[in-house]
Amino acid sequence: MPYTWDPIDELRRMQYRMSRLFEEFPEYIESSQMPAPREAQVPYVDVIDRDSDIVITADLPGVDKSDINVSVKDNILEISAEKKTAKEREDEGYLRRERGYSRFYRAIRLPTPVDESKSHASFNNGVLEITMPKAEKKKGSSIPIN
Repeated sequence: MPYTWDPIDELRRMQYRMSRLFEEFPEYIESSQMPAPREAQVPYVDVIDRDSDIVITADLPGVDKSDINVSVKDNILEISAEKKTAKEREDEGYLRRERGYSRFYRAIRLPTPVDESKSHASFNNGVLEITMPKAEKKKGSSIPIN
């Protein structure tokens, strides 16, 4: 009798092998204990276009105000921040340590040119609010023809 391939049987064998693999893993290799990537996190932002200004709010939980940098160049707002935690000490007796150093970065193209010199920002309870007045539109001028 010729052998016929049975995909369901193949899936059962694969499931059995995967189950065995996870049973043999040590308990400390659960996904929450795997090291987190050291890439910059992207903060959540709201961009509000009001009549005379642009307001941007960004969530930066656990960040100290002195570790935040905000800049505007070529109509792009850049927000960067670092969240630092106290150094781990040997005598603390950590069983699990998931909190640590984090970086935040976000670049936002503004919907309209802004007056950077009149812009201001505030930081309260982990929320950064940036208010940027819209730049006055330049009026066109006529060019005389000689």
